[in-house]
Amino acid sequence: MRLDYLKTFLTVARIGSFSLAAKELHTSQGTVSNHIATLEEYFDAQLLKRTIKGVEVTESGAILQEAAEKILYTVENAKAQISSTKHKLTGVIKIAASTIPEEHLLPSLIVEFQKNNSIVRFKTKTEDSVTSLLSLLANDVDFAATGSIRGYDERFEAIEIGREELVLVVPRGHELASRKSVSLQEILKYPYINREETSGTRAEIERVLEVSGIPASKLKTPLELGSTESVITAVSEGIGISIVSSIASKKAQAAGLVAILKLEGADSTRKLYLLRPKRNLLKAAEVFWEFCKEQASKKA
Repeated sequence: MRLDYLKTFLTVARIGSFSLAAKELHTSQGTVSNHIATLEEYFDAQLLKRTIKGVEVTESGAILQEAAEKILYTVENAKAQISSTKHKLTGVIKIAASTIPEEHLLPSLIVEFQKNNSIVRFKTKTEDSVTSLLSLLANDVDFAATGSIRGYDERFEAIEIGREELVLVVPRGHELASRKSVSLQEILKYPYINREETSGTRAEIERVLEVSGIPASKLKTPLELGSTESVITAVSEGIGISIVSSIASKKAQAAGLVAILKLEGADSTRKLYLLRPKRNLLKAAEVFWEFCKEQASKKA
């Protein structure tokens, strides 16, 4: 039994698919199946079962899942402690990030950090907020950068790395396009293009509606899309209206594709976060965390 077998098992258990786990681990489906078969032979038990919904963890698998998480946590903690004894700052920092932090906040932080730490490299991958947080939970990355931490507040340490406003975008020829602001109740009258359920933007929109006493189910939603850019494109083509990031929508407005309206009487400010696990990190990651904390304090 090897540590990478345990990581493969945890990835399949989290994603619920051999093929998707292989894609995330950058390996073949055959290798994933081999790792799981080896573990099942080692423990003499079925760990995963295929169902109509996908791959699910068995009772024996649940026992291994808990143990494997503890084992990998302990190993990562030991690596971090050993790393802290080194004098030279090297290594690769891995970050899972939702669209807005990945495109608009992390680049400037990384560039500034690398001015004094040029040997440290970064690998970022763009995912929705929930998937980014799950990647962090599974120890697949050092940090997650997201626009929502609802439900994960107690699981990680977090620092605020930016703020933005949620705004309504409408097609240029829309009847609301000449307005500067709109009430949330008015939005309910029009077809609304939503993000996928695991989107941090969607979670924050639902929070804004909830605070205003409006159930998200009242939105007329003919379409759900997987990125802010695709939502803005759909709005520009006249399919509907949507609430999106003010940062992302400004480019589309400047290009004459959409009009932007403020949300009346709503707390539409959204915080953007960098999160880390509550354990020791490798030295380079720890130094980057402290650097981000320092940058955040300057903005406060």
